[in-house]
Amino acid sequence: MKPRILVAEDSEINQKLIAHLLRRFDVEFEIVGDGLKALQRLEEEPFDFIFMDLFMPNMGGLEATKEIMRQYSPSQRPVIIALTGNAEESDRTECLQAGMKDFLTKPISPDDVSRIIKQWFRG
Repeated sequence: MKPRILVAEDSEINQKLIAHLLRRFDVEFEIVGDGLKALQRLEEEPFDFIFMDLFMPNMGGLEATKEIMRQYSPSQRPVIIALTGNAEESDRTECLQAGMKDFLTKPISPDDVSRIIKQWFRG
């Protein structure tokens, strides 16, 4: 079974870079432009992971994560991974407190993706 990844990222350049990176792995993925669209896609079908940018229009990653934590039981939730350009410890702490399981700073690398899948994929 392939991991299913939803990427919530508003920057077109970052979307292209992440898509290029994820094509190297045996995963299925989809990209949306904000947290609100991520919530909508999650209602339509399950994902194993959400790579969640923190700062997006309409609904940012922290707000979307808190909503996922509220709406879904632990067994139904995807693993949410923060994607951010901010590498401060306070940012990491805020993400983990919101319910994200891990934290990646951009630009992400193939090693980052590999580590996340090995560490968190339950399939």
